[in-house]
Amino acid sequence: MKTAVQEIMDNGIYHFEQLLDTNSINKLYKKMLISRNFSKSLFQSKDSYNQQTSHLKTNPSPSFNFLNEFKDDLKFIEENNTIRDLVSDLLGEDYEIVIKKAVCGVPKSWLPNWVQSKIDGVNVANLGPYIKKEYRDITYFRGIDFHQDIIDWPKGETELDPSTFLTLYVYIHDVTHRDSPLHVIPKSHKFGATLFPHNLKKIKGNLWNYENEDGKKMQCEDTILTGKAGYAAIWHNCTLHGTQPTEDESDDFRISLRYLIGKSKINKKKTKINDVNSSIEGNLKPLKTREDLNSLGKAKIKGNIINKY
Repeated sequence: MKTAVQEIMDNGIYHFEQLLDTNSINKLYKKMLISRNFSKSLFQSKDSYNQQTSHLKTNPSPSFNFLNEFKDDLKFIEENNTIRDLVSDLLGEDYEIVIKKAVCGVPKSWLPNWVQSKIDGVNVANLGPYIKKEYRDITYFRGIDFHQDIIDWPKGETELDPSTFLTLYVYIHDVTHRDSPLHVIPKSHKFGATLFPHNLKKIKGNLWNYENEDGKKMQCEDTILTGKAGYAAIWHNCTLHGTQPTEDESDDFRISLRYLIGKSKINKKKTKINDVNSSIEGNLKPLKTREDLNSLGKAKIKGNIINKY
């Protein structure tokens, strides 16, 4: 049987076998639900939106963050021995949680028509710019094209090495095919960081052709991550993943937790993330990660691959 580190080296992702504590998960989920009116009321008016000039800085930050209300409730995740042991093995015991945030998959019934027209066909349907400012401490989305989390490397905000970042993702309620589950492409991390939008072409079923900027190609399979409350997975920052929207006729919405974790800047020792990265043939410290946005953070191209199918 492969170790967790070997799974990440080979496939770019590891699924934790043991669900996180169900009682703690349910308690956290219920507290979140009663702390905010999750509905169409989150959206600002079209007139208010039109007074904005930029889409930048409309997402949570470490200080302006919904999860800051739940610090004690998150300890069962952050102090979970299995998670901590694996992350310590990969990054060293002094690893850093760069940011953690709640992400919310929004149903179509919440969207004002003018917002729907704005995001139609956009690669990253991040709804932050359309949300009232006081509620932007959560990331709201409706379908995110296949991407790598190195796209979110916080340049200028941390001195951490971008090649060390890992993503920990936790479902805090049951997630079915109707609930905008994650689509992950194992082994896609082997090409390292490639420019977003990525060069992916569907072959058939869940089989894709992935090509990097040097013209190298691989065939890879899209895996859909459904799971019970307490499901958790961790993946390399170059592993391709995305989500389709919740089903149009459904009013259900998904809330999950996303942690971005990196190796401490003072830890100069070799850890197992170095072994993982040595098996990757592509760039791990890109100067540029995306070309879909203009200088104001607004989409300048369209062509969402994952929603197309």
